[in-house]
Amino acid sequence: MITIYSENKSPRLQYTLEVLFKRCLGLEYKLITDWDKFKKIDLPRINYSEREHKKSLRIVPYGILFETEIGEQKIKVKKWEDLPCFFQTDKKGECPFDLFAAAFYLLSRYEEYLPYKSDQHGRFPHTESLAFKEEFLQTPVVNNYAMKLAAMLAEKHPSYAYNQNAFKFISTIDVDMAYCYLHKGFWRNFGGFLRDFLKFDLKKIATRSRVLRGKEKDPYDNFDYQEKIHNELGAEVIYFVLLANHGKYDKSIDFENESFIQLIQDLSEKHEVGIHPSYHSHKIKKRVKEEIIRLRNITLKEVKSSRQHFLKLDVRVTYKLLNHFEIENDHSMGYSEITGFRAGICSPYPFFDLQKNESTKLILYPFAVMDVALNRFMKLDPQSAAEHVNSLMDEVKKVHGTFISVFHNESLSDFDDWKGWRKTYETIVRRGTAL
Repeated sequence: MITIYSENKSPRLQYTLEVLFKRCLGLEYKLITDWDKFKKIDLPRINYSEREHKKSLRIVPYGILFETEIGEQKIKVKKWEDLPCFFQTDKKGECPFDLFAAAFYLLSRYEEYLPYKSDQHGRFPHTESLAFKEEFLQTPVVNNYAMKLAAMLAEKHPSYAYNQNAFKFISTIDVDMAYCYLHKGFWRNFGGFLRDFLKFDLKKIATRSRVLRGKEKDPYDNFDYQEKIHNELGAEVIYFVLLANHGKYDKSIDFENESFIQLIQDLSEKHEVGIHPSYHSHKIKKRVKEEIIRLRNITLKEVKSSRQHFLKLDVRVTYKLLNHFEIENDHSMGYSEITGFRAGICSPYPFFDLQKNESTKLILYPFAVMDVALNRFMKLDPQSAAEHVNSLMDEVKKVHGTFISVFHNESLSDFDDWKGWRKTYETIVRRGTAL
């Protein structure tokens, strides 16, 4: 048990302690406001105040955790024992900055509530983030803060020991388009033939023709391959299925197609299947509801997990919608154009609603890598991508976190732009399940 003293309890402070100690370290803690009682305790202690007490670890508050408003913060990032630190408060102390405030700023996505320049899809881009600008996006900073806290407490209490969380790997697969050619109807395939003809892409014309004539398997229909790999390696897998009305960015198979329905039911028998809310759903309650009901009617199971299609996430709105429909877990916390840790953490943690100034029941599962980031945006070849992912996995392993990858059945097709990427995926899953 770790005891933390603060002159005041606040929702922001209690939330931050919950994430750092319970979620990151698996430790019990107690927050008290009685100074005399705190001084008598002979267990690991943190003094979160400006008071002096030599026998406890002191962190001087910056103030943000006792505020209720949202406003611009003056941030200057410095290095502290190889970790980025900001909200400096105690230059001569063991911890020269308000570690709790810095963690909260990252976890709550505070910067995403402030004005920013969105990308072409209206998303918060990684280039606007503090972590990218200060070059610590590739580090799970919050987990490292937690580990550093544990180490500093152990120095003051050598006999104190704590159980470290076990590293965990989760593979997640987004099914935006279950089939490349099949079950799309005459007009969509006719348009595809015409597009390939205008590009003089004879290879795709031939492949489409063979698939539609039953001479070759649809390249995106590689779910048997996936199941074989996952079974062999004992991987935990979650699928996210797009069940949208057809649109410019929602090109899924018709949600009433019998083959598509059967595929979803087969996946649901062996794995968790979550909803992949459509492109415009992140702010539209009616659309989210429709798509959740569609999945529930297909699987005959409650829908517990979600990931936004195109990662169309507005933290000010989207998570409230998911909470409203009793979604328990969201897997959208990450970037589509770069790898790393958007919220500075690699452990599942609850969403904090800054506008209401309260913690919620919705648990966020931050992912570290997405296939399209590796291939299309970072321009890595399959081997370099595997090496890059391994280095990120090492970072997560060091802090006993959860490493989550995002792939698509499209990227596992070994077809077109994804030639050679099956081996990359197998390397990632093999290492993730072995660590």
